[in-house]
Amino acid sequence: MPEAPAPPVLRRDPVTGEWVILAAGRSRRPHAPVPGEPAAGTQEPDCPFCEGREQETPPEVCACRDGDGCDCPGWKVRVFPNKYPILANRLPEEEAAGGGERPAYGYHEVIVDSPFHNLAPWQVGPGQTCLMLETYRDRIREYRDRDPLRYVLVMRNHKAAGAASLDHPHSQLFALPFVPPVVDAELAGFERHVSREGACVLCEMIASEEREHVRVVAASENFVAFCPYASRVPFETWLVPRAHQPRFEDNESLEEAAELLADVLMRLRNELGDPPFNYWLHTYPLRGEFRPYHWQLEIRPRITVPGGLELGAGVAVNTVPPEEAAAALRGAPGWMPARSRQDPPRRS
Repeated sequence: MPEAPAPPVLRRDPVTGEWVILAAGRSRRPHAPVPGEPAAGTQEPDCPFCEGREQETPPEVCACRDGDGCDCPGWKVRVFPNKYPILANRLPEEEAAGGGERPAYGYHEVIVDSPFHNLAPWQVGPGQTCLMLETYRDRIREYRDRDPLRYVLVMRNHKAAGAASLDHPHSQLFALPFVPPVVDAELAGFERHVSREGACVLCEMIASEEREHVRVVAASENFVAFCPYASRVPFETWLVPRAHQPRFEDNESLEEAAELLADVLMRLRNELGDPPFNYWLHTYPLRGEFRPYHWQLEIRPRITVPGGLELGAGVAVNTVPPEEAAAALRGAPGWMPARSRQDPPRRS
């Protein structure tokens, strides 16, 4: 007879204080078949994000390219306004009476982070991943002096089941006039912990994870990747700096972070069969904030479907304990060259 799964347990998120249910037995329940995705090579042949089709997107705002020029081939990473933006880059002329409707001021950008239609940056290698992270950093810096913007969120949807509208590898940037509720809850959690313990909660989490080593996936001299104690989904993984650092954009060198990120994403790909996923970069607000913080890049695979409890009550149910997920990822191969290549050029 198969071994009975461990009974469900509750775990509290050390940062936000929210409860997560670990219910390994739920993974055994029957599911309706999930519709398959198109095989590689069956996408539309005229992808607007591919090199050589620069005139099919809005004019670029910046790019990392081999030579001079704009809106032309030769780029390694390219940034332009989203053609179908969630935000409108115009300030409201006046506050709406009673705090009602007003323009959704902000900026919504597309970051095409690989010129290869079927190769994500981490498949090309750490060099391309580094150019992507440097672009994230530089775009956040670009918005630091634009009042009344208060926050920049950089995120990625990977594959259609991860809500990506196009297959070509790309990220998105949202420059917002407010701090998102999720980040505000994290800031409140950091503040509570400092007031009680006199220390950063994420610094303590890192020390604990490295001491126990059961949830660590991979590590380098200055960065650690681990499956958090109260993971909300199977194989959720955080990449964080060991040293206390509120702002991601304060990093002058991102080569080491890129190597670790490429390694972790290839482990997820090799262990789970290239799953859809989302990741986002949580960094410090641009202005108007005085609470403590420690930046993190959070990766959440989409290998389960949220149920009624998750959607109706906001309570996460995770069917793979983070200890098991981390052990599986530690055993999976990390980044290896996908093909013979030259490293992409360094950003000038």
